[in-house]
Amino acid sequence: MHYRFFIWLMLLVGSLACKKIHTARPNCTTAYVDIPQDTSYLSTPLVIPTQLIEDKLNLAVGQDIMNDDDFESINTKGKKDKLKLKITRLGDIQITWKNNVARYQTPVVVLIEREIVNKHTLPLLKSLAVKTKFSLRIIFETTIDIGTDWKLETSTKFVSFEWLSEVKTLGGLIDLKKLIERRLIRKMPQILIKMDDQIRSTVHIDRMVGRIWQKIQKPVIIHRKVGLVWLKINPIQFELGTITTENHNLLIQGRLSATTQTLFGKNPAYEVDTILPPLVKRKELTDEAYIYMLSEISYTDINILLNRALKGKVLIISGHRIKVTEAEAWGCGSNLNLRLKIKGAVRGDIYFQGVPRYEADSQQIVIQHFDFEVVTEEALLASADWLLHSSFKDQIQQALSIQLGDKIAKIPEAIMAGIENGKVGTKLDLCIEQWDFQPKQLLIRPDDIAILITVKAKASIQLEKI
Repeated sequence: MHYRFFIWLMLLVGSLACKKIHTARPNCTTAYVDIPQDTSYLSTPLVIPTQLIEDKLNLAVGQDIMNDDDFESINTKGKKDKLKLKITRLGDIQITWKNNVARYQTPVVVLIEREIVNKHTLPLLKSLAVKTKFSLRIIFETTIDIGTDWKLETSTKFVSFEWLSEVKTLGGLIDLKKLIERRLIRKMPQILIKMDDQIRSTVHIDRMVGRIWQKIQKPVIIHRKVGLVWLKINPIQFELGTITTENHNLLIQGRLSATTQTLFGKNPAYEVDTILPPLVKRKELTDEAYIYMLSEISYTDINILLNRALKGKVLIISGHRIKVTEAEAWGCGSNLNLRLKIKGAVRGDIYFQGVPRYEADSQQIVIQHFDFEVVTEEALLASADWLLHSSFKDQIQQALSIQLGDKIAKIPEAIMAGIENGKVGTKLDLCIEQWDFQPKQLLIRPDDIAILITVKAKASIQLEKI
């Protein structure tokens, strides 16, 4: 008899000690919301190594600069000059820079034939000419600019001659230097026009930029683990600032403005704008990239982190023992909702809600205005009000912090890897000197927490081929 009474007493105590609370999942209806994004800017010098330009210039100018093989050419005085002239480039063209003006020189070999006697003077004899071979260096300057149609605009002018050998004939009796200089100067306009035409027809800035314009629109993968997430750049326009030089290389200051979007899936559909817009010219541009990026943290990822922190956690609250067996978070309007399944002194589901905010100093998402959901609060008032007036809520809130430091640190690596894998880097090398990432805005969505991240960086682009 006493034994049965003891069992019933223990069951009664147990039922009183472990109270079941009755709550319900809060109703939540919300539409999918996109975070509005501003225009991103990549303002960076386009570095063109001098060696690339020298190679193109040597190809454009060619070996034969001039070949006049007619004694009958008319000089400035309206008379036949009785002179044949052939100028052949002896070595490679070498460039030095002053802002956007290229000064270059090339050693040349000059073969000259001076007619002494012709058939008109002595009809029965063959023409008699004296051949002389000598060398000199011709110095040119070319001013480089780019038109709004992306065509290269060059203006080449003659600077001076530097004689490398004596120019005499007939045993040193006749000095031909002045004669040669006059002849070369007279032919110089034709030489300069030919050089400018050759440079413009050989160096196609429009084609190079057009290829880059299309390739940067190829999505870059930034997340592989939980689904496939891609960053898509939608360019708007190019702007051109100053053209100058640094470390013997040509620097074209440019800025690309664009918007970015996030795509999902294995092979996301996207469109490419193939039309290169007209170039917009500016007096000056700063060397800074300012990029808006949209990143998402899914509730699947968040719940993994929450259960890692909370599942199995035992709390002693006001002398009562509580154990968390499951945690789940989801979005509801502008709030983040949290469900804890607990057992012990109280068993059942407890619901919280709060507003996520980014904390810059610690690089984490924290929950503000965190409190019990209304129905849960009413249920606890009726059966376990001690839980409302304890440190329980504060301990749970501390576990809700979501670290973003590692995620942000991986973004530059992902972008750089995407550029290399996307073949954008086959003709250029993108060098990013420093990154500054700052989450700017958080927005609760049904499937994730969306984060608008602003990126400030200093970058330069060096061409590997033109």
